[in-house]
Order: sequence, then C-alpha cells, then structure tokens
Amino acid sequence: MKHLAVGLFLVVASLLTRAEAAQVSDMYGRSVSLPARIGKVMGASPPVTYLLYSIDPSLLAGLNLPPDEKLQKVLRAETLKLPVIGGFGGGQGRNFNPEFLMAVKPDLVIAWPPRSGALNPRVEQILASAGIPSAYLKLDKMSDYPAAYEFLGALLGREERGKKLAAYFRGELKKLGTFSSRIPENKRVTVYFAEEADGLTTVSANSVHGEAVALAGGRNVYRKESDNRQGKDKISIEQVIAYNPEVIVAQDDSFVNGIYKDPRWAGVRAVRNHRVYLIPDTPFDWMDRPPSFLRLMGAKWLAGVLYPRSAKVDIAAEIRTFYQLFFGVNPSDREIGAILNK
Repeated sequence: MKHLAVGLFLVVASLLTRAEAAQVSDMYGRSVSLPARIGKVMGASPPVTYLLYSIDPSLLAGLNLPPDEKLQKVLRAETLKLPVIGGFGGGQGRNFNPEFLMAVKPDLVIAWPPRSGALNPRVEQILASAGIPSAYLKLDKMSDYPAAYEFLGALLGREERGKKLAAYFRGELKKLGTFSSRIPENKRVTVYFAEEADGLTTVSANSVHGEAVALAGGRNVYRKESDNRQGKDKISIEQVIAYNPEVIVAQDDSFVNGIYKDPRWAGVRAVRNHRVYLIPDTPFDWMDRPPSFLRLMGAKWLAGVLYPRSAKVDIAAEIRTFYQLFFGVNPSDREIGAILNK
C-alpha cells in the first residue's frame, strides 16, 4: 500500500504545472497544500537538508548548523552563505530560531518526523501560523531512500534527478543485500560500534544509527533496543570484554589512537588483532550522526573492512562515483586518502 500511495502521488505531481497550487499526500499520508511555486525549501534537520542538497542545492533556504571545515570543502559557495536557522526535526529544536525562519519564509518545509509521526507541537504551530506548509519524509531505513528521492523529485519539479538518485540507491542496496545474504549468521563478523571519547557509548543493532553494520554483513554485538530518543546507550568495559567483538568501529579519533595503549581494552579480540577502525566522516559521519544517505557509503566501506577478501570493494572508485553523483565534486587521490583517514 505504501508503494501504491507513493506511486499515485508521483503520477498526480507529474501532471501539475508549477503555476498551480495543489493538494498532495506526503510519505506519511498527510494532506499538504502546496504553494503555486516552490522556490525555497527548508529541511527541518541535517539528514533532510543534505538530502535536498543532493537533489538541487539551489532549492535550499537555509542550514541547520554552521558548516564545519569538512562540509565547507564539499558545499557550494552560495550554500555556505545561507542563514543558519537551526534544526527542528525529530528530537531537535534547541538551536531553532523561529525569527530566522520567518525572515527566510521558505515556500515549503521538508521534515523527517520521529516515530510518533509528528514534529514538536511548538514547531508545527509556528509553521501553521506563518502559513508555511510542511511535507514529511519516511527515512527510517535505508530502503526508504529510493522512494524518498522519487517523492521529492516529483514534489520539487526535479523528477529526473530524483529518479537517477533513487535508481543508484536501489542498485547499490541490492548489491549489498546479495553480498550479505550469502554470509551465514554464524559466520558474520561481530562488530562493536564505539561512540564518544571513551568508546563506551554504543548503538543498538536495530536502530537507524546502527543499520550500516547489518547492511555490510556484520553482526552488531549490542542487541538491546535503545530506550532513549538519541538511540545510544552507555555500557561498561566489562560488557565489551564479554562481547569480545572481532571488529570495533569508532567515531572518535582520540579513542582509536589511544585504545592500543589502554590496558582495559587489551583483552578484547578486535584490539589484540588490530582491527579497530575510525569511521570516515567527510563531509559528515558515514555511519551514524547525522543518519544520512552517506550511510550507504558507510555500509560499502564497512563491508570491505569486515570481509576484505570476499567483498572486493574498490573504495576509492566508490567514493569518486558517490561524491560526484551526490555532491557534484571530484575528490583527488590525496583527498580520498584523507577521507579514509590514511
């Protein structure tokens, strides 16, 4: 039914001229009144904003966070000049500036809501009072991305671009699925996902933050479902030792640089075998926060890390293809080395 609803939307949207206002359904089935012309769009959170950027940077009305040095190397010069309005998607809102949003007055807001299917009531009230319509995306799993790209392509008058990115996503997810399906459960490499400077914060196997591990054919040792909104839990070093993972992937470079000197971690199999890896994070994290379309690259990279003999991933070639398609940039060999923390 979900695919049928999206398909019907695409048919209806493709018949509209940009001079007409329209009533359409978003990916959550909400009725949305579109303005006659959509020229400026605001993403409610970084994953949505970067998704919009990959479709057409000129559509963006503002940013959620000031671009750091890594983002500045990838984003267009005109994008870097956009106002920072803050984030107001699921679990966000602390840095949200309603006055900046009113000053920009986007034609449309695109949001990825939390599991409740609704934004913060205060944010929804602000948008309603300002007459700014909002459409919701479903991005809970990587398999949602092809439909999301097609949805946005039709919604924003970028049909061909949306279809192109959707086709790439479907094809690459299929390759990953075919590869991982051939690995028996008892042969899957066990992975501990270490977050923060001490490495003792992790994400659950079934969360959006840990999905890349499963896509790569790995088995996340932390099976508990997180009970907090951030999707991450503190655990003890004793728990990690009991898990005894074959591989550790981490976000913090100081943790990776120090783990081989820390006697607390010495008995963990991944440390003994020197299989601790720093997750690439250019222009932002490949596997976790923000949980964006770059998780597809994270899964490809991790498949090569976990199964270097059988995965046969030419990660440099994959980076060139992906960055050209989604960001419109061509990284040099030196830049690829920096992306891979080499």
